[in-house]
Amino acid sequence: MPTTIEILRSSVETLKNASLGSIPKDLYVAQRWAMAGAHGMMMNGLLCVYEKSDTIPADKTQVFVEYALQWVAMLEEHHEWEDKHYYPLFAPKFKTEAIMAEHETFSPGVGRVKEYLVLCLPAGATWGYSQTVPRQPQRRQEKFDGAKLRTLIDGFVNELSTHLVKEIEDIGPEKLREAGLTQSELKRVSDETAKYMRSMVRLDSAR
Repeated sequence: MPTTIEILRSSVETLKNASLGSIPKDLYVAQRWAMAGAHGMMMNGLLCVYEKSDTIPADKTQVFVEYALQWVAMLEEHHEWEDKHYYPLFAPKFKTEAIMAEHETFSPGVGRVKEYLVLCLPAGATWGYSQTVPRQPQRRQEKFDGAKLRTLIDGFVNELSTHLVKEIEDIGPEKLREAGLTQSELKRVSDETAKYMRSMVRLDSAR
């Protein structure tokens, strides 16, 4: 059975190879290319978190926890965008319910990572996209444990990797064409996606 690092590195390589070069002019190919690039960035980020988690000096713990939580926020934002904005644009010709249902295979595990990391931050600290750790009288901040974080990641990495790699084939150009999507319909998907991305909160203004 492959290790978590092997799973992550294999996924990163597959996704990198699917997103090489400039954005394709063919709108059918461009959907897979763009999704592969986004997924590759997310898996590379998780690989970095996993590999670095046991080498963090005590005085850098909070910075690292905030970095890891930024990864969580990015993943959650990506899938919220897919569910609410991106995939509805393909309806009714292209069915995406099965793709979105796969999010439930790893979301609980990601949620456990988020819950643990937030407990490792002091009350009032900010993370992700303008999230703030609540100030609660009975709240106790946990000491960060890299081994615990890696165990939590071990619990969902296979499901996440499987989904992110499989999804770029699920929206492959041949399947979009078979569904009967037209060039103008895919242009609308691309235009609406670009519009949404430009409206997102800037990282340097999220603090």
